[in-house]
Order: sequence, then C-alpha cells, then structure tokens
Amino acid sequence: MLITGLLLANFVFAETDHEHNTPLPTSSDLSLHDVVEKTYQRNPRIQVMQARMKHIDAQLKSAQSLWPDDPAFSVSHYNDEVMNSDGLLEWEVGMEMPLWLPGQKQARQNTIEQERSVVDSSEPVLKLELAGLVREILWNIALSKNQLDIAEKEWDIVKKLEQDVRKRVELDDLAQSDLILAQQESIAKEAALHMAQQEFGHAQHRYDMFTGLRILPANFEETAPAELTITTEHPLLKQAQEKVTTSALQRDQIKLEKRGNPSLFVGTRHERATSSDEFANAIGLNFSMPLGLSSHTTQKVTAAEVDLSENKSEMELLFRDLNITIQDVSKELEATREQLEFAQRQNELSQKNLELSRKAFALGETSLIELIRIQAQAFAVERNMHKKQLEVGLHTARLNQAKGIIP
Repeated sequence: MLITGLLLANFVFAETDHEHNTPLPTSSDLSLHDVVEKTYQRNPRIQVMQARMKHIDAQLKSAQSLWPDDPAFSVSHYNDEVMNSDGLLEWEVGMEMPLWLPGQKQARQNTIEQERSVVDSSEPVLKLELAGLVREILWNIALSKNQLDIAEKEWDIVKKLEQDVRKRVELDDLAQSDLILAQQESIAKEAALHMAQQEFGHAQHRYDMFTGLRILPANFEETAPAELTITTEHPLLKQAQEKVTTSALQRDQIKLEKRGNPSLFVGTRHERATSSDEFANAIGLNFSMPLGLSSHTTQKVTAAEVDLSENKSEMELLFRDLNITIQDVSKELEATREQLEFAQRQNELSQKNLELSRKAFALGETSLIELIRIQAQAFAVERNMHKKQLEVGLHTARLNQAKGIIP
C-alpha cells in the first residue's frame, strides 16, 4: 500500500509539473485590462469595502434622524411603605430626548459623506496595486519563456555539436577527450534546460493562482507615458487627499461637538401625600446643557489636529516618493534601451565570430575548447540581448505603474 501510494503521488506530481510547464494558451481577445478586472473581482478585499459602505449607510441614517443619540424612556416611583405607611405615592413618567447642536447635524452628514469618498477612492488604489502585481507576473512569464526558448535552442545546438564530434572521434579525426568535453557541455545545457522549464512552470502557476485564469493575453505591452509629472488624479494621491479632507471635516465636527448634546425631558408626575388624598397631576419639562469646559474638550480638538497634520504630511511624503520612483524608473528604462542597442551590436559581432569559429573547427584549424568558449560567449550575448528586449517592456510597465495608470 505504501509503495502504491508513493507511485500515485509521483504520478500526480508529474502530471502537475507537466501541466505547469505546458505553455498556457493565449488569446488576442484578452487584454491586460481584462486580466486586471478579473483579478480585482475575485479579490477578498472587495468584501471589506462593501462592509464599510454598509457601515457608512448606517451612520448616515443615524445622522439624518431626529435626535443625535438614542432617546430614553424613564419611569420613577416613590412610596412610604417601608417608612410611615401614610399612603404617600408618587409616579413620574417621561421621555428624555437629546437635541442637535446648531450646525451639528449637517456637519456630521458632511463628514460621513466624505468618508464614503475615502472608501470610493480605495477601489482604484486596489486596482492599481493588483495591476502592478499582474504586470510583474506577466513579464516574469515572458522572461522565463524567453529563457526556456533560448535553453532549448542552446541544447539543440550543443547536441548537434556532440554528434559531430562523435562522428569525428570514430573517424580518428578527434581525440576521445574531445567527445567527453562535448558530452559535458551537452549535460550542462540539458540541466539548464530543466531549470528553465521549472522556472517557466512556476511563473505560470503564480499567474494561475493569482488571477484564476488559465489563459494569457496575447499582447500586454504598454506605451511609455510622454509626461512624467504627477497629478492629483494618481489613485494614491487622490486617496491621500480624500483622507486630508476627511480629517479636516472631522476636526470641524469635533469643534462643534466639543460640548455634549443638550437634552430635553418631557414627562408627567402623579403624586399624593396620604392615601386619603387625591392624586395631583402635573406636566414637567427639564432642559440640560453640558458646560463644555475646555479641560475636557481641548484634548479632542488637539487629537483631531494631530490626525489632520499626519494625513497632510503623509500626502506630501507620498508625492515626493512617487516623483522619485518615476524618475528612477524612467532613467532605468532609458538605460535599458541604450543597453539593448549595445547588446544588439554585440550579438551581431559574436554571431559572426561564432560562424567563423565553427568553420575553423570543421576544417581542423581550431580546437574544440576554443569553439566551446566562443560558443558560450555567443550564447551569453544572445541571452542578454533578448533579456534587454523584454526588460524594455517590463520597465515601461513599471513606469506606467508609478504614474498610477490602471490598464
């Protein structure tokens, strides 16, 4: 049973690895925007935003009611049964109703509506965050697929070289040590191929797990923005500005509410002095107003000022950091483009040199070691060229990400 279980487990893992290493199909109908939207729709943080919206609706309903707080119903009863037993009896029934301060109701509604704007601004922020992750995952797939293609190409070339060396060894044109050297090179390239296959499989698996999709967009390249300045339309800056506005409204609301709400008591009283007396009935009103002493209210206002200052400073720091990031990514993109030009020229020369070395080896004018050295150099140059081509697209995507552009 143990052996059977191990065999089944190996079979399952082998099937899983094969599924991940098999390239995912691509679709021209699937865009980068579609991938981001589908990833957003399955994100669990949407439920948090929906819950916050329900909470805001409940707060707004409370702010639109007749009273700022819950009214209280009260009943009082007094008698002298334990004391003199003369029949003294008193009942008081009434309602205590908190009252709005002047301007308080509107201020509270304004603050709550502004909190709704903060929650609304969190949607593009979340989409931008997911877009950044999707961009990185897609370009990681492209880079790993490129490495896999190059590894397959290099292994195929090295295998052909090994076959050629084997034939020449059989004809006593080359030494047995040359065949061993060619076989070592072939094994090294085969190992590199297996490593590239694993990296490609992992990259596809990350995409599958994160987006929930088993299909890739055929084209996800982006165009670099012409303008590098940051505007307030950046989702992160917009959310930061909404938080500053909310803090300002909360401070103004606290200034209005620095004293407690007044309350009005309306009730009736029914009393008699002795059991032989008739009840005396009366209607009573009671109005209370908290004093709002500064020793108790100043701390609330200063705490609101601290919160406002923190949000303002965070927005300024965010603006600075975004500008720094944009400049850094822009310079990296420009440098990668220059490096690509050099890599293309270098690859052209290395391919010519490799072709000459192959001809020289075929004619017996150079050794196998020298050919392998030149071939390895050409492989490295070609890998670097293809990598730089893809990195241009990757840095372009990162620049759009820093600019706050949601696909």
